[in-house]
Amino acid sequence: MDSLHSNAFFWSRTLKRNITSQLIIILSLTVNAYGLDCPSDSAYHTDLRTLLPNGSPNPTYGQEIATGLCGCIGFVSELSGIEEDSSLTLTLMLVDNESIRGTQLDIYHDAGSALSYDQGGEVIKGDKLVALDDPTTPNVNETMTVLANEMENFVRVMAYSTSRAHTSGDGTEGAIFHVTFKATGGLASLPATISFGLGALALPGTSMDPEILNVACSYPDTSEMVSFSTTNLGVIAQDGIPVQYKLSQNYPNPFNPTTRISFDLVEPGQTTLIVYNLLGQRINMLINRSMDAGHHSLEWNGLDLSGQPVSSGVYFYELRSEKYIARKKMLLLR
Repeated sequence: MDSLHSNAFFWSRTLKRNITSQLIIILSLTVNAYGLDCPSDSAYHTDLRTLLPNGSPNPTYGQEIATGLCGCIGFVSELSGIEEDSSLTLTLMLVDNESIRGTQLDIYHDAGSALSYDQGGEVIKGDKLVALDDPTTPNVNETMTVLANEMENFVRVMAYSTSRAHTSGDGTEGAIFHVTFKATGGLASLPATISFGLGALALPGTSMDPEILNVACSYPDTSEMVSFSTTNLGVIAQDGIPVQYKLSQNYPNPFNPTTRISFDLVEPGQTTLIVYNLLGQRINMLINRSMDAGHHSLEWNGLDLSGQPVSSGVYFYELRSEKYIARKKMLLLR
């Protein structure tokens, strides 16, 4: 982990394009802050430090040692696209059971030349990397610098702080990066599915400060890549309004005890989102009101109209607006 601290945290490659505040509005994404399973257990890694911070030989070199509390990274359940500039965005989520001083990770995909970061890609820091704590500057909200570069067959993304800024370490899930790729032949030319996976992931935790050891416990690596469908891509226009109606598959699915349902509305109007059982009986009404156009997302906690937990089984959720009706199936396992 000392190599990350000495090299990765002072990596000097510059981002090819400036990040604009407009993009933060445009990239309307599903944030599945309910999908990562990351218990507050001890992280263990092989100790590859030859020397300790004081310059003395490391007595645990080559041994597996506890490095702090687990940190986990995963992907959101959907990709988002912007039609006008043929871009595709992948959001990475972080659960930090202890404070994190930054990260370095490599993003791989199987879309080949159909996706390019170098030709117009962007990286935007997620909410986990803003308003950070820094013991050297009390009562001042710090942030991290985010960099990304396309390498030979992956995109390397890094977040670091030249001070001692760190995440909250509260064990909640939140976005750490929004990474946008250019669809070189346009969104319509993308393969039906694209799989993403991460190379070696470094998450320097602060519990053993100043040694800054890796606490990464779980992430989708290149041996178990996560596949996303692009045939029903949620496409967002430059004004932040979807260009097509869409009801997304709930995530996680199967689920217990909660799941997240997302949908896109092209026009404002009266909207309902209702959960039914296999007999067609109404179980819960999650939405029944006028809603604005845009991307929407909400959680169902597995309760019925009276606030009682429903039993395990298959359920349907139906979205109705003035110009759109769609229904999908989900599975609750208690």
